[in-house]
Amino acid sequence: MSTDSSASHKHTNALIHETSPYLLQHAHNPVDWHAWGEEAFAKAARENKPIFLSVGYSTCYWCHVMERQSFENEAIAAEMNRLFVNIKVDREERPDVDQLYMTAVQVQTRQGGWPMSVFLTPRLRYFYGGTYFPPTDAYGRPGFLTLLGAISDAWHNRRGDVEQTATQFLQILQQSSEPPAPSEPVTFDRRVIESLIEQSTSDYDPRHGGFGGAPKFPRQTVLELLLAFLKDDGSKQSDLRDRTGRQLIHTLDAMADGGIRDHLGGGFHRYSTDARWLVPHFEIMLYDNAMLGWIYGEAFAQFRQPRHEKVARGIFDFVLREMTCPQGGFYTAFDAEVDAQEGLSYLWTPSQIEAVLAREDAELFNRVYGVSRGPNFADPHHGSGQPDQNILFLPTPLDDIAAELKIDQTELETRLAPMRQKLLAARARRKQPLLDTKILTSWNALVIRALAHGGKIFGEPRYIAAATKAADFLLKYHRRDDGGLYRTSRDGKTRYSGFLDDYAAFAQALLAVHDATQDSRWLDQARSIAQSMLTRFGDNRPGLFFTDADAKDLEVRQKMATDSPLPSGNALAALSLLELGEFDAAERIIGAFAAQMLDYGAGMSAMVQAAMNYVTRRGPLRINPGEQSFQMPIQSAARAPETVRAAARWQTDREILLSLEILDGFHINANDVSSVDAQLVATRVTMIGQDDAAIEYPPAQLQRFEYSEDSIPVYSGKIQILIHLPDKSARRPSQLSLTFQACSDSACLAPVTRTIDVLE
Repeated sequence: MSTDSSASHKHTNALIHETSPYLLQHAHNPVDWHAWGEEAFAKAARENKPIFLSVGYSTCYWCHVMERQSFENEAIAAEMNRLFVNIKVDREERPDVDQLYMTAVQVQTRQGGWPMSVFLTPRLRYFYGGTYFPPTDAYGRPGFLTLLGAISDAWHNRRGDVEQTATQFLQILQQSSEPPAPSEPVTFDRRVIESLIEQSTSDYDPRHGGFGGAPKFPRQTVLELLLAFLKDDGSKQSDLRDRTGRQLIHTLDAMADGGIRDHLGGGFHRYSTDARWLVPHFEIMLYDNAMLGWIYGEAFAQFRQPRHEKVARGIFDFVLREMTCPQGGFYTAFDAEVDAQEGLSYLWTPSQIEAVLAREDAELFNRVYGVSRGPNFADPHHGSGQPDQNILFLPTPLDDIAAELKIDQTELETRLAPMRQKLLAARARRKQPLLDTKILTSWNALVIRALAHGGKIFGEPRYIAAATKAADFLLKYHRRDDGGLYRTSRDGKTRYSGFLDDYAAFAQALLAVHDATQDSRWLDQARSIAQSMLTRFGDNRPGLFFTDADAKDLEVRQKMATDSPLPSGNALAALSLLELGEFDAAERIIGAFAAQMLDYGAGMSAMVQAAMNYVTRRGPLRINPGEQSFQMPIQSAARAPETVRAAARWQTDREILLSLEILDGFHINANDVSSVDAQLVATRVTMIGQDDAAIEYPPAQLQRFEYSEDSIPVYSGKIQILIHLPDKSARRPSQLSLTFQACSDSACLAPVTRTIDVLE
């Protein structure tokens, strides 16, 4: 994006000097935006104004909406400029800023997302926040303009209350920055690992594949954990191996057939808005494709199914064709919208296809890719709401269609390939979504690892060559003179010190390049990066910080091990250290999060994989209670699992009664929270090894809390849940999985997934 066109715009602010495409998108807003930095902080202190911090990223749909509605509105911008010092942050450039304040938002509101909109004191202390705010009051909720006035009034007329709130949130963030130590000795062995894998797969969708419901994400860290488990020679043949193998292949095939995959271009969109993988959220992220490319490549290596190789190659070729800079690095993301319309460039009508393909070819193509079944996409923000265009997908397996046509699948694919190429060329002539051309170290490292791995598996030298070129690019342009790493670059300009995931992912990528090339220089570089990582992010306590020791602009350094769509930096660090043979260092990291894994392993799949790798190589891992202390960010000393007592007993041969007793002062979210506009973790029960059990939940209580405009369905006190097994079931399961999130009236604890034995 050019920065020399200021003269043609009515407004230009300080973001014009930034390199992030997301920040440059806002450089001509009437808002007097500043980048995160000392200049803005000093201005807030000098003018005695609170800070409004807006965090987003270039491909975020609702970020664009809030910009159009509020930040381009002259009247709203004037109030923002009068009352606040306004700061814009690209969360992909500064994940530390995003992560810290998102923790506060989630504690306060029980939800999170982007754009993140928070209010800080001039000392950068959080006191109020949320996500997207509409511009004006509606549906009984205050709009952004009203909120600005209320926050400013509180700052000037109730300063003591604001400062007290800010101090409380600072204490919460400090208390949650270190992982909890186990209260008693913990041993990780194969039995514990398998129990954690059971938890991670307990929400498997037996109908559509994948895990969880809509919106449905690929959950790459879970998929890689399953691949590692299935490959582990030390794991004996078992029902769990058979079951997870079927779940894995079903999920990979369902995603490959669905609209979440771009059947013309080869890449994957970010997630599916429905449970059956049909309608994607159309943004395309580099990290998704990096991780899925590795996963489909490894699946081919294990199961030798040609379609997995085809999908992996499609991903790699897409990234090399459309997301690679001339020097070898990889760009960040494609936007979801064109001209404010979701997915516009990816959609088709029969007449558009017939204008490109010969009639007979169009008939076959439309049959194969679901177009002949009628429209399947309605723009959620424009139009009549009725489907009028098509997302391409594979409703019928290709071998079934080939059999109907009395040809083999190879011949069918030979006929389809040139059709896809013609349509891809026609699509390229349309207006394209924005490509975010910044280069992020950790995301590039994920691609390097995937390309090196895929190149070795497929015997494809060009993938290995692309991996080595990108690795050399990062070493040349993203390595600092002192041996550290930069986080990001664009147009040759590097910015920001690297974070833990940058070092950990890059070390892992360099090891993959070494494995593919057997060139010892890559191993030497991996060791150097890993040593720098331990020096910069470690201290005298277990676990690694997300920011390095030189980070000065945030009051709290966090140690985190939960996965987002991305594996956590601590998990990547442990995995790379294990590959390097640094077992003691890896043990300290895994041990730091042992208690958290036992409580919430389903959200820490990458760390569970690290623990499994350790157990495979070194045997059981025993962690003793350390000296570190930890308090939950809530007015209770209770840890999350201790808020609910659970017992399960057989009532009849086909019925189990699960009794829950919820600690006084707490409640748990009900099983159905879909009516609430919040990202709540619902209570969920599944029978381990029994996909078709019917679960009967009790009626929920609707309650209102000071932090929510909605009435929230919850359970409290003592409740009972009935599990009915089908008459045809021959297996008598002995365990069930319970997931819940406990909350007080003011904040929520981390979600918990627990395995419960069913007693006679």
